[in-house]
Amino acid sequence: MDSLEDKIVHRKIGRNTNLTVKEIMDMVDEVKRDFPDREVFFDGDEFAICSRKRRNF
Repeated sequence: MDSLEDKIVHRKIGRNTNLTVKEIMDMVDEVKRDFPDREVFFDGDEFAICSRKRRNF
């Protein structure tokens, strides 16, 4: 399991946002382009776009 120390919060969204799902997914895509070596995801606990190192299997 990955350590929490590796997780980077790129953008906090906030629980009371007026953003659409498409707008949030566009932000995820932008972070993916900026950090192609990382796994980018929406963290529902933090309401943020985050990333972590890709796992090598």
